[in-house]
Amino acid sequence: MLLKLIEMTPRKDRKIVLITGCSSGFGFLTAKLLASKGYKVYATMRDVDGRNKQKREELEASVADKSTLKVLDCNVLDEASIKAAVTKIIEIESCIDVLINNAGYALYGPIEFGKDDDIRKEFETDVLGYLRMIKAVLPHMRKQRSGLVINVGSMMSYFGVPQCGYYSAAKFAVRGLSEALLGEGYLFNIKVSVITPIGFSTDFLHRSLQVVTEPEKSGEYKVPFKDIIDHIDNFGTKSGDPASVAKKIAWILGKKNPPFLVPVGKFARAGSFLIKMLPNPMTFQRITAKLYDFKEQFKKVE
Repeated sequence: MLLKLIEMTPRKDRKIVLITGCSSGFGFLTAKLLASKGYKVYATMRDVDGRNKQKREELEASVADKSTLKVLDCNVLDEASIKAAVTKIIEIESCIDVLINNAGYALYGPIEFGKDDDIRKEFETDVLGYLRMIKAVLPHMRKQRSGLVINVGSMMSYFGVPQCGYYSAAKFAVRGLSEALLGEGYLFNIKVSVITPIGFSTDFLHRSLQVVTEPEKSGEYKVPFKDIIDHIDNFGTKSGDPASVAKKIAWILGKKNPPFLVPVGKFARAGSFLIKMLPNPMTFQRITAKLYDFKEQFKKVE
């Protein structure tokens, strides 16, 4: 009972939380959970008075104590939008204790079919979007000599999955910048964690999923590409409840010295174990091929 009480009580040094990408998925669930635990949450999303107005209202209505959650407009592609959101929080609270970088989407499909504009957008959102938020918040954390940055990564930062090369590349970049930030932040008592789920069934697998081309137009890649798209719901269902990701983020906030890499879900835990045990990347790719039934992907060309 005492342990549960401790877990429900926000750390005094991590009370003001800024989260990106809260219109759905992990961001929505995390904002709702942290607010219910007594954190002061600033949940951000794009176009809060337009296309995401209903999402904003739904999130605001999901908490009993309205003082614990406020939805702000913030587009991670726009530095002015980010600056406005961060400035507003600082004006109200005088500090930002936690930044949770969550806004992003996935670009799937064979690497050779990627268009420069689509690739650029993937990295602008999933990598530069994180960096823009970090650059905006870090001066305040550095000044107060405390802070926590949680970057929502992916198990695809451990290994590249066929048909998911661009998303994997973006998440590898997030993991790399997070590791560098871990060292830089250490000088100012700023902690860094990367949470690495994979395959949970949220809007990320639908509204936030884009493809480089239609599977039917991908030539010899058609079979494995179509297979991953057709079975993505099944994979998401097997991964478990996406609320477990929000719970793990809340767990990180309660840690004095949170771990750097935090896999979430049975596939993530199995993947992190396998990647340590297997002798080389190709071995893992062959196992992945069997799991996803990507038989055509590894057939020798006759």
